[in-house]
Amino acid sequence: MNASMRTAAAGAVGIAVLALATPAAWAFGEGAGVFCGTDRASGLAVGTARARDCGTALKVARAYTRSWNSGGEGPTTVHAAGSVWKCREQQGPLNPYQKCVETDGTARWVTLTS
Repeated sequence: MNASMRTAAAGAVGIAVLALATPAAWAFGEGAGVFCGTDRASGLAVGTARARDCGTALKVARAYTRSWNSGGEGPTTVHAAGSVWKCREQQGPLNPYQKCVETDGTARWVTLTS
């Protein structure tokens, strides 16, 4: 392998590592936010408004998935990351998605999308 090919390969690997390590901006449902990762139980993508809230978003998604898997239909209240969240299905432009909103008025939200 010549030097330019090695450099290109190393650059591609570096970009892939950064892409996996940093929450990415994305658009969904009614707005934009950051992709935080995937909920292990449901396989749904988890997002929120700010990258600094990704840890909380993943905890909320986990709590909501547990509630959802135990037969919860319709709006659900979950307790996660020291807060209470109201979760329910929302109609997106193409597909429905799940949205949880913190109840204390902070306007923080979490989405789960397929």
